[in-house]
Amino acid sequence: FKFYENIENIGNYDFTEGYLRYFTEPIDKMKLSFQIGREKIKLGYGYGSKLVLSGDHPYLDFIKMDFNYGIISFSSLHATTVGEFHVDRSLNYTKFYAYNKLKFTFKNLFEAGIGEAVIYNGRGIDLAYLNPFAFYKFIEMSLQDRDNGVLFLDFQSDFLKNIELQATFFLDENILSHLQDLELYSNKTAYQVGAFWYSPFSISDLSLILEYTKIRPYVYSHTNIKNSYTAHSELLGHRIGPNADEIYSKLSYNFSEKLRVRFEYQHIRSGKNIYDAQGNLVFNAGGDAFQPFRDGIDAQHIKFLDGERINKDIFTLGFRYEPFREIFFELNYSYLIEKNITKEKSFYSSYAYLKMTLEF
Repeated sequence: FKFYENIENIGNYDFTEGYLRYFTEPIDKMKLSFQIGREKIKLGYGYGSKLVLSGDHPYLDFIKMDFNYGIISFSSLHATTVGEFHVDRSLNYTKFYAYNKLKFTFKNLFEAGIGEAVIYNGRGIDLAYLNPFAFYKFIEMSLQDRDNGVLFLDFQSDFLKNIELQATFFLDENILSHLQDLELYSNKTAYQVGAFWYSPFSISDLSLILEYTKIRPYVYSHTNIKNSYTAHSELLGHRIGPNADEIYSKLSYNFSEKLRVRFEYQHIRSGKNIYDAQGNLVFNAGGDAFQPFRDGIDAQHIKFLDGERINKDIFTLGFRYEPFREIFFELNYSYLIEKNITKEKSFYSSYAYLKMTLEF
């Protein structure tokens, strides 16, 4: 915030984080923990980015409970964050994010989970969402349907040697009707499927990842813009945003215990909203998490990737070197090709960075 605000004599970034965690085993092999903290949270599967909580967003302040016993795992979190940036501080606000997730783990077979999340604002902590044993969507409707509720399902395999399969289905709000009509604006769905293959073709120290993600229009948006699936203007979910898809691949090779090299390729297609020269929205393609469907103005049905079509190809080459124990150097170079298909324009850019990390 202080960096965006830019009124101090020195631009300031905030990296404050920390947590306090209590862990206990009430009976043998039953694990229970409670945590209060401030840090980045990841939730769900995904190799390139995650549909539910990517961890690319700003820090969340949260209280969390984790339970594990036998094949059952359960997590419940209630967090606070902030809305989009405003120079006028009176326009800034706090928003709340809560989730519950139940997971079943069958050793050497697979993991399968079901979860729910809700975003709300305009009031203090709502005690209804502190209840980890009630279905959020029904609670949200009983609280006068003001909030943004989502449902997700995920799966990860463990039955194939050297091969791991993942899948996630994300449903934003509508869980009761019209799912058979996928082009209806209210069917805000997304899915992701991926595979990790270690030692492909019997090549030791080599790993290969391939993943596909599709996010339909209007996903992550809400009729109340303050309840969008965002924190400080950044998406809580997948980085590509709504009305977009991505093919993600990654090839990694360990030359030695000290040197690792990786190559990543991303092909991203997106349909952006169309604006006139004065900045007025003339066609809502559902491509912006901060621009919801406008009843009576926007079309009830929207085709995937409609709007201003943009394709991106991103190539990344990275080196990670550990000259001494727990001291790492990373060198990364990325090259981006962006093609605006609608306007028949192309843009090329690249960047590189060097990072040193100390782990204690």
